[in-house]
Amino acid sequence: SPAASPAPTATVAAQPVAPAKSANGIFAPGNEELTAALTKYPDATLPVLTEGYAVYTGAACTGCHSPKNIYKRPLEKWPHIIDDMGQKASLTAAQKDALTKYVFAVKATQPPAAK
Repeated sequence: SPAASPAPTATVAAQPVAPAKSANGIFAPGNEELTAALTKYPDATLPVLTEGYAVYTGAACTGCHSPKNIYKRPLEKWPHIIDDMGQKASLTAAQKDALTKYVFAVKATQPPAAK
């Protein structure tokens, strides 16, 4: 019998992959988070959100305690948390701004099951 010809392979243009969301809301931001952040912070950029993520997952926060579940705290509590912890961690105004925008973006895109 003749050999089966291989199935044709489709050529698919590379699509940016959305970052995987973690169950605790701590993940690298992507376009969905940027779009959400822009609704409240018109000057938000992906590099700023990424800086906020780096602050949250870096020594500024995790040097003293493990990362806290972003989804578990209501959005209205975060400004106080960021101000209070930011002072203890000696964050700059730019770091607090990036962190605020990152947390807002994550909360704004929070899956319903995590609420």
